[in-house]
Amino acid sequence: MGAGTTQATASAAAEAVLASILSAAEAEKVYIAHFGTFEYDTRPARRAYDINSGRIREVPAAHKLTFRPSAGFVPKQKS
Repeated sequence: MGAGTTQATASAAAEAVLASILSAAEAEKVYIAHFGTFEYDTRPARRAYDINSGRIREVPAAHKLTFRPSAGFVPKQKS
């Protein structure tokens, strides 16, 4: 996108890219070279302590999209 691109056009393009990643990640891992990997992670149902009520509550299973950046994408830390 060039210098004459509007914010609305850029936003629409970003939304389209994210929508395609979300739909593709449902079936398999999505790897973008030099950026990272998107994949869905299924977390089982579990029991957790609720600090507000002091009781144990059931947390339902979750199906979340996760992202792992590529090694080249993460900035190197100075020692």
